[in-house]
Amino acid sequence: MKRSGKMKLSRLFQLLCLVISLTSHFAYSQQLASLYDQGNVRLNVWLSHVSSDIAVHEQVTLNIEVMTDTWFTKGTKVHRLEVDNAVVLPMSSFAVNSTERVDGKVYSKQLWEIVLYPLQSGEYQIPPVALEIGVKQGSNNIDGVVMTKALSFNAHKPSANMTSDQKWLTGTEANLKEKWTFVSQNESSRGLEEQLSVGDAITREITLSAHDTISALLPEITTLPDTLTSQFLVYPESTQYRDDEQRGVRQAQRLERVTYIVNNAGRVTLPAVSVFWWDSEFQQQRNLVLPERSWQVSHTFASFVEQYKVLLAGLAVIVVVVILSTALLYRYVKTRPKSKWLCLAQAIYKKDIPLFENSIYLVLLEHFQSRVLTPRVETVEGIEVIWQRYKKSPEHEKLREGEYSRLVLFKVLIAFLLSAQSAGLNR
Repeated sequence: MKRSGKMKLSRLFQLLCLVISLTSHFAYSQQLASLYDQGNVRLNVWLSHVSSDIAVHEQVTLNIEVMTDTWFTKGTKVHRLEVDNAVVLPMSSFAVNSTERVDGKVYSKQLWEIVLYPLQSGEYQIPPVALEIGVKQGSNNIDGVVMTKALSFNAHKPSANMTSDQKWLTGTEANLKEKWTFVSQNESSRGLEEQLSVGDAITREITLSAHDTISALLPEITTLPDTLTSQFLVYPESTQYRDDEQRGVRQAQRLERVTYIVNNAGRVTLPAVSVFWWDSEFQQQRNLVLPERSWQVSHTFASFVEQYKVLLAGLAVIVVVVILSTALLYRYVKTRPKSKWLCLAQAIYKKDIPLFENSIYLVLLEHFQSRVLTPRVETVEGIEVIWQRYKKSPEHEKLREGEYSRLVLFKVLIAFLLSAQSAGLNR
């Protein structure tokens, strides 16, 4: 029973402390509100931005200024702010402290800045922000909460280039630069800027920077068209982001590094890079451009074999077939009597008149014998008639005097064949 009584007394004591604390807090809040109404505590809030018309992704700063005609007794706590469809940056842990004389009174001031970036077009509502402050009033420390007033603004897209399929940014003093590195398979980079070989590596490092923005809002730069994927093997590295603030100016940087391994011989080109930039300071649209670069790529022995292996295999098969066919034909010719027509062609090529005349005679003899079942006297007589005509012809004289070409021999052959044909028809 005694223990139960002690527990009840403990709970009553805790409840009493809570009531006293709430009453005290309410009293101090009432006192702070009274100080605010009397002008001992002042609160100002406003928006600042570079341009009169706020563009999408433009930096907007919510300024909260709290003032007291005495001094602050503790650190001010600014509650978190959330705005729909906007990036709200974490607030700095320290305020800008100063003093100002107003109506003859000297005020201690704290300036807090909350930076945000609208992500799309439309109206934005900034809700009231709560600040927990402590000030000196006489011999007492007065703590409480003050609320800023709600604000609003409109954001828009001032250019048709600010679309999801375009590379664009909003900010000031934007800059785009690049750096090239070439690595050869033979561990020598000399002269690679003009002449490359299959398998060489090209590293392209692109840096995009701007003021009054954050790196998360800078666009992706090194996108390669699908038409070029056959020319290169692409190895992108992790993108590097950097955000700094110097003298109140935010600086953002995005660095992309991609290595391209040359895959094919010929003329290869890495495309130009273009980034649209809306200059929020001067309200102008600008373009940041890096030109395209081209190289002539030569084959290595290994890459040549790899690229044309099917063609080379086909040529090898053809060469083997030709060699085997030639060998078989040569063997056939060597083991068989020479054809009269083959001897005739050989005689024309070598300009061998005795062989030429002998071959023609054999051809004529075969021609006449093919038209009778058994050799007859008329066969020999017919050949003799043709042969006598040939000896009396001008072509025969040219052949004997050595004034002839292969074309003359070919004409003589045609004349013999025509004579043999007409003699065969007459019979």
